[in-house]
Amino acid sequence: MKQKFRSIVALALVATTIVACKDDNNDDDAVNTALQTANEMFVNQTVIPTYKGLADECAKMQDAIEAFAADKNDANLAKVCELWKTSRQYWEWSEAFLFGAASGYGIDPHIDTWPFDVTVFNNLLSKYSPATNEDDAAVIDQNVATGQNLTGFHALEYVIFRNGQPRAAADLTADEVYYCQSVAADLFLSACRLEAAWAGTENVAADKAKVLEENELEPEDFFGEEFKTAGQAGSRWKTIELAAIQIIEGCQDIIDEVAHSKIGAPHTGEDVNYIESPNAQNSIQDFYDNVMSCKHALYGGLNVSGTVPAEKSLMAYLQGVAASEANAAMAALENALAKIDNMKRPFVLNYTDASAGEAIAALEDLDEALDKLKGKITD
Repeated sequence: MKQKFRSIVALALVATTIVACKDDNNDDDAVNTALQTANEMFVNQTVIPTYKGLADECAKMQDAIEAFAADKNDANLAKVCELWKTSRQYWEWSEAFLFGAASGYGIDPHIDTWPFDVTVFNNLLSKYSPATNEDDAAVIDQNVATGQNLTGFHALEYVIFRNGQPRAAADLTADEVYYCQSVAADLFLSACRLEAAWAGTENVAADKAKVLEENELEPEDFFGEEFKTAGQAGSRWKTIELAAIQIIEGCQDIIDEVAHSKIGAPHTGEDVNYIESPNAQNSIQDFYDNVMSCKHALYGGLNVSGTVPAEKSLMAYLQGVAASEANAAMAALENALAKIDNMKRPFVLNYTDASAGEAIAALEDLDEALDKLKGKITD
């Protein structure tokens, strides 16, 4: 009798264990499905639209520079400056996901290194005349294509802005205008490469695919598909959870950079020359847009409104599994944005102001809140 009872108990325990395992598996499947959906939204609604916008705005800026070269007047230069700011914003919106093509292809340091090397730039244009000499133009093009401190957004910024305003058109030399043309073409190429690497070359516009083919820079990596298929064979993200964590860590990387390098280095006196976008006096907008890139990544799109994340975004998922930590992170994000927006402008003239220190503290709080939130993905 006892033996029979023990057998029944044993069978009951086995049955219970099987049911429990099935329940656990169902729970795991539900979590994986929700996270995979969030990862897909991140790629489709945030990364690809950001890089598409960047490439589109860079194309417009390139056209505006060509128009300015053909008719050098203040109105045309003002249009170039306006498009520099809009294309710049899309780039800053991308800095929460510098992992992937931006870092893997070296595009981030290529198009966004500062301070711009004014001394070498002046030496180049004193030695070469690219506007009138094809061989000299080839030298300049090579420096633009392979350099870091001589190309990208800050090369254009230095040539077209002074003290936060467009330069007088008459002040730009023909060689400076050529330099802008070369840099703008290189920026468009870099932006196309970013878009194609995440969206797939077959999914970008024909003019973008053409410029990549002509320069033999069609991407060999498919970051978008790999991210959406995390955990499957062929993806560099070995699990769905690790891909989701990558989203948060990408946000933390730029938050740390804004706090301790972009704002912190000049504010603390560590390096008073390490000021981003000083000639356009666009620094604080850069900082704000960097934090907005985190909001876009976490909330699921470029058109997030207020404090409401999109349905099925990573933040919406985390609100469901860790409401306290998610709400704390969202509050910290809004506070960081507010503190940056409240910084005394322009930063290049006010980097020692107490408001910069307040922004740093808010960013540190945001980083800490995201660190707590990140742990909930694998709990």
